[in-house]
Amino acid sequence: MRIKLFLILLLTGWGYVLCAQEEKQEGIVFMENEPWSEVLRQAKERNRLIFMDCYTVWCGPCKGLSKDVFPQKQVGDFFNAHFVNAKYDMEKGDGKMLREKYKEYIIGFPTLLLIDQNGEVIHQMAGYQKAEDLIAGMKAGLEGKTLPALQKKYEAGARDFETVRDYVAALNGAFKKESIPVIASEFMKTIPLEKLMDKEVWGLVGAYITDPYTEAYQFVFKQIEKFQYRVGVNRYDLERQLGNGMADAVKEIIQITTKTTNADTLKMMADKEEVLREMLEQNTVKRFPTYLCKLAINELRLTGKVDVMFRMMVFADELNILNYENDFRGGTYLYITEHVKDKKVLNGILKIMTADQEKANQTKSDLVRSNYYDVIAAVYTKLGQKDKAAEAKKNYEQLEEKKMVEMKKIFGVKDEK
Repeated sequence: MRIKLFLILLLTGWGYVLCAQEEKQEGIVFMENEPWSEVLRQAKERNRLIFMDCYTVWCGPCKGLSKDVFPQKQVGDFFNAHFVNAKYDMEKGDGKMLREKYKEYIIGFPTLLLIDQNGEVIHQMAGYQKAEDLIAGMKAGLEGKTLPALQKKYEAGARDFETVRDYVAALNGAFKKESIPVIASEFMKTIPLEKLMDKEVWGLVGAYITDPYTEAYQFVFKQIEKFQYRVGVNRYDLERQLGNGMADAVKEIIQITTKTTNADTLKMMADKEEVLREMLEQNTVKRFPTYLCKLAINELRLTGKVDVMFRMMVFADELNILNYENDFRGGTYLYITEHVKDKKVLNGILKIMTADQEKANQTKSDLVRSNYYDVIAAVYTKLGQKDKAAEAKKNYEQLEEKKMVEMKKIFGVKDEK
């Protein structure tokens, strides 16, 4: 009788300990670096999919997931209830084999896979994920909204909102974002422009409206007040988005017209510029005056009015219109230097560039310091002052070398010995 009582107490005691441990465990319970055969066996035995975290010891985002996301109760509740959870260091043990086996899915670290009981990948995500995004992404995979299934459905011609939304979400989760702008653009062709004011539709495609030549961009530009107040879009973010798209379009025109003399190409660029000017002249978006000024200066260059270019640049500098356009300013002053004959203009450029370089030299970081020494060297050469030109050229080369060294430090690049 005493023995039976002892066994009962022992068993109930152990049961209490096990329950206490189970209650204490809040995050995901992983099989870490276990034999892959054992993970597959458990998946079949428990009739579950496998959630696999593919990580490396040097991967920062992997550590972030393990420290901040996987231990959360809401994450553990979901994953422990639905999957056999496994994690593998992709550089040792079975991890090496799995990295090779699933190499078409592992685009970087961390990669997060859903694998069926036969070892076939059915869904994937990649990169650091917030808890709610990780749960939503893997829940979609569990419900059959997997990336392969959605891709197949999309390629078969499905363009309804739900399919496109789920497909874009799956691509985002898998860090396969390169095709999303095209998908968003194709979807926008199937809906009236007014639908962009639907908050759900805007949330799906709004961020991809960046091309000034599209009807969607021009619609948003004309209705920017309504998007701010009716749709609740952040005005600052929207202006920055529209501005970045416009900046790229203006840059394209300047780059192409600088390199070609082909009449057809120049006519095409002139037509595109006319479209941009119609929006730029309304001055309803921050930095639009800057891009309009750049086009005006480029037009002067195309018509050979170098002296007027200089006066336009001085005027723009006085009004700070070309702030943050250091490359354009330096390149334009260099072009004027190479093509002007008036020494007053040359000395004017020298005064401006020297003053700007002295201000830039006061910055602490070589990486953000403007480098106008090449323009200064060109002016001195044109003025026949060879010694000063050589000194400026040397300063230019030294500063560029410092920038390169600083850049290598940031990206951890080591010089070959």
